[in-house]
Amino acid sequence: MSGPPDTGVPTSTPSPEPGAPVLRAATHADLPVMSRAHVDLLPVGLFPSLGARFVRRWHRTYLDSPHGLGYVVVDPAAPGEIVGFLVGTTDHAAHTTALAADRRAMAALAVTGLTALCVRPRVAARLVRSRLRPWTRRLSTQRQGASGRGPAAPARTGQVAVMSALAVHPDWRGSGIGVRLAMRFVEHARDAGAQRAELQTSTGPLGAAGFYERLGWEAGPQQPSPDGEDALRTYHLALRG
Repeated sequence: MSGPPDTGVPTSTPSPEPGAPVLRAATHADLPVMSRAHVDLLPVGLFPSLGARFVRRWHRTYLDSPHGLGYVVVDPAAPGEIVGFLVGTTDHAAHTTALAADRRAMAALAVTGLTALCVRPRVAARLVRSRLRPWTRRLSTQRQGASGRGPAAPARTGQVAVMSALAVHPDWRGSGIGVRLAMRFVEHARDAGAQRAELQTSTGPLGAAGFYERLGWEAGPQQPSPDGEDALRTYHLALRG
């Protein structure tokens, strides 16, 4: 989920001026601040509602994956203060497949998620109502397809990079930080061989449809949020050809 960053449309990654915020690769030491920023700045969807501890564990899967990426923007006047961040994948199918096969990572996510649900009964009820039933139907369909009794899964159409989350602190919006993060993601994904990039953003006040359209992303289908919040719109960007 990508939130409201800032404005401006460059043709390549802007070069920061002296004293400007520094964009660098995220590290494990950044995860506590990144996760808190995600919960505060992008409180949309299930994962942020599970709290910063779960989001921190989720962000870690991107940093630990050969198909994941993470960036932060730090204010040089206040080292350690993250004013923007981004997490995503350069090959989303490969990332999710590898994550599903990593029993330790999946167990850590499950334990952290269940712990969060135990102290958030309303979130647990919403999960059962909006997510558990669709997940069960999807799993049943996948099993039928694997056994030959159901429709086959669609063929993969090239490597797809996915921007999972991008956010900029309100005090820094309009400074070009969001543009720098988005362009760095595009460069990284293209260098890693991705054919196209995708993201989803809310159509409500926390969304950033206009921002991505100004950067050349093409609007795709709109779909209702499974949590009953504002609808989500998918955006695509061709990285090759």
